[in-house]
Amino acid sequence: MVIHESNIALGRKAQRALRAWTLAVLVPWGLLMGFSGCRASGAELAGLSGPPTVRGPIPTRILQPASLIFPSPRPRRGALLERGEARVAAEVFYSSIFERKVAGFDAADFDGEIARGSLMLSYGATDDLEVVIEPSVLFAHSGFLDRIVDEFHAFSGFSGGGRESYPRNRYSMRLERNGVTAYELREEEALFGDLPISFVSRVRDEDADGPALAARLTVELPTGNEADGSGSGGIDVAAGVSMERSLGRWTFFGGADGMLVDQPERFQDAGIDVRSVFFANGGLEYRWNRHVSLLGQAVLQMPLTRDLTFEEIDREILDLGFGLAFDVSKDGVLTLTFHEDAVAASGPDVTVYAGLVFRF
Repeated sequence: MVIHESNIALGRKAQRALRAWTLAVLVPWGLLMGFSGCRASGAELAGLSGPPTVRGPIPTRILQPASLIFPSPRPRRGALLERGEARVAAEVFYSSIFERKVAGFDAADFDGEIARGSLMLSYGATDDLEVVIEPSVLFAHSGFLDRIVDEFHAFSGFSGGGRESYPRNRYSMRLERNGVTAYELREEEALFGDLPISFVSRVRDEDADGPALAARLTVELPTGNEADGSGSGGIDVAAGVSMERSLGRWTFFGGADGMLVDQPERFQDAGIDVRSVFFANGGLEYRWNRHVSLLGQAVLQMPLTRDLTFEEIDREILDLGFGLAFDVSKDGVLTLTFHEDAVAASGPDVTVYAGLVFRF
């Protein structure tokens, strides 16, 4: 058996990243939870009795550039909205990415920053069916975070993927094979993305015997532009399940989804086949007091394709996120989170998320 030095180095990077993540997340959480008993007043503790106020999970969307044109089933609750209930979420993801590999006429060159804004509109259509639509806008540019990201990686031990060796604040978002461009994202232009429509069906409610469980089917319509890099040009589908279970101040989330796509013409021209991609997620919420929850989560996204043997495109992504959600009104919740790809091969280096949700 031959073990390549590059594989050993990658394994060591992943180990360092996971150790850094453990320190970055578990230590602050431990301190916060240790003080929670002192900080929570009797009224706050009383407010935590009865049915819990669930503010999670983090609705992660991984902004891997070539994956932006395909469905990305996001973590969600296993419980559904009630009949006639509506939910509106205004959300922004902002990612900095450096994943660059050019070899001959093949290239996976992703260097820049991407913003994705969306409105997620959910409605309880029946007692057992929730409908969700999510119009979105993309904006990509050379950015301003390179120095901050480099300093963060140096401090935390997370791998920078070699970005420190290249000029800062450059822009390239392209995927090529044999000199043919399969994907390219237009710079400094607001672009409408494809439109996902999800139908979520109640499988079971949470009770003493088990968690809440829901099944989801997503159909993504080609409202984006394939030439600009904001759409696939076809109708894509995804399906999966979501669950949740609450125990006192804690709620645990989980889910798994699969995606099948209509192969984009540009991918076909370049001889790149997009696989049926698998997603899995697991997360938890700790209700610190009556109005604030702490959130932690891991999302696994399997490779988009294996036709280019570059880790910049053919490796899995393990998105680790943490943050908090807090009430801004009786029916409004603001969520702020930070994300890092622990594998540091194909995904964004850092992502921040802000989402404001109202229920009617």
